[in-house]
Amino acid sequence: MTPKKTISSIFISLIGLSILSSCSSGFDYSVEPILNPNNIAPLTAVLKIEAEQPIKASVKVLGDIPWEQQFDEEFTNSEIPVLGLYPDKNNQVAVKLEYEGGVIHDTLEIKTGKLPTRIPQIVINTLDRTKMTSGMHGCDFHFANRGKFSSGPLIFDDQGEVRWYLDLSFAGKMVSPFQRLRDGTILMVSRHVIYEFDMLGKIVRETSINNNYGMHHDVVELPDGNLLICVGKRNNFIKLDGNYVESDSDFIILFDRKKSKIVREWDVAKVLDVSRKDLNFFRPGDWLHMNGLAFDPRDNSIIVSGKNQGLFKISWNNQLQWILAPTKSWGKSGRNGDGFETAPFLLTAVNGAGEPYPENIQQGIDSSEEFDFSWGTHAPKLTPDGTLLVFDNGTYRNYKPEVQYSRAVEYSIDQENKTVEQLWQYGKERGVNFFSTIVSDVDYLTETQNILVTSGYLKENGRLAAKIVEVDRSSGKEVFEATLYLKSLKGNSTPSWGQTDILYRSERMPLKY
Repeated sequence: MTPKKTISSIFISLIGLSILSSCSSGFDYSVEPILNPNNIAPLTAVLKIEAEQPIKASVKVLGDIPWEQQFDEEFTNSEIPVLGLYPDKNNQVAVKLEYEGGVIHDTLEIKTGKLPTRIPQIVINTLDRTKMTSGMHGCDFHFANRGKFSSGPLIFDDQGEVRWYLDLSFAGKMVSPFQRLRDGTILMVSRHVIYEFDMLGKIVRETSINNNYGMHHDVVELPDGNLLICVGKRNNFIKLDGNYVESDSDFIILFDRKKSKIVREWDVAKVLDVSRKDLNFFRPGDWLHMNGLAFDPRDNSIIVSGKNQGLFKISWNNQLQWILAPTKSWGKSGRNGDGFETAPFLLTAVNGAGEPYPENIQQGIDSSEEFDFSWGTHAPKLTPDGTLLVFDNGTYRNYKPEVQYSRAVEYSIDQENKTVEQLWQYGKERGVNFFSTIVSDVDYLTETQNILVTSGYLKENGRLAAKIVEVDRSSGKEVFEATLYLKSLKGNSTPSWGQTDILYRSERMPLKY
């Protein structure tokens, strides 16, 4: 305990930090800030607070867009988290301590360093806070690192100021996707490790999985807290043109967080035609390129996004329910192509009156003004109404490389009658300027019913960039837009793995401990 002082407040500068101690009306306390306590979250701090009797604390980082949080649990000795510090600034941090008989207000200073040079330049293009969903802007960034990726999720505010980030370079590889679970934990995975962090960058749990599986692209938290994860599995083959090739990205696992083990797997090659080549431009074993999952609690089913095939739904017991994709070239299921016919599970595209579109639309040879399939699809999400949102990258749309636009699109699916209707889209009208060949995201924002669209890899005036747009679903108007200019300092700025920066996804999220 700091000795009592006879003045109301003393400020002591120490390595860019301030230590407070005070005696007022016989009350003794001390506050000592520690910047970046876990070494990977440079815009965070903890306040080590001691007091002679139980207190409650609240903290506020002052600035144009303040960050503040109240902590209701009483203590006499504790570490209080501070988030949202401004980079390269002597941050003024207001502290309020409440105790029986009084309230103390004090201010301390926390000096932060500059942002890493790899952080993108962020430009706010459109901002109407009265129509936006609350929160800041969370970004799942991965930075070029000479053929590998160095991951660094960040959160920026409405002025384009980065207010929080993690440096995950210690992992030595991509760690993704950036998300917060219902309990507030940050969850991200590398190929073989599941990381759970708190907002101060502390690793609260680190779990290695069986090396026969390699995690990638997506992790979905189920209602019971367990995880659905996209994986590849070693030593699994598919038969193509009479030859066997090793496949990847075509399994899903169920991971039990409490038991820290894999408890179930789904082999999706059993339910699709692995020989369908119309959209596979990578290599034969990457027939599916699974990149997204959505869990439907209404029937415990799983909707899967495969960049090289389309969207499909399986039951909990791995029974195919439907396929949402151009109807061209679908054959038998199975790794050897000796399973059931998949064509009967294709959804028929219909208009608002329930009338089917012509065959050229069904096959994806042409698009209608009112309907198109999702090409090179990413990020399936179910809305509260049960409709399906996806990001339609538009890769090789209508089997033609020259048709270039990306969009968010919403579908209504009638599973019983095997039909699909397009309800809404945003992005087609922006043409090539919104076209992202890879990555990207879409989210339904419950608070406003707006749609958050992330076009994660595009060209803006000749520069590599990404865009985050919040769209009023009813009017189609942008209420928020930010452009993030990618620097790719340790890459050659080509789409090759680890040679360019990418924004994989974005989320609207509160900056809260």
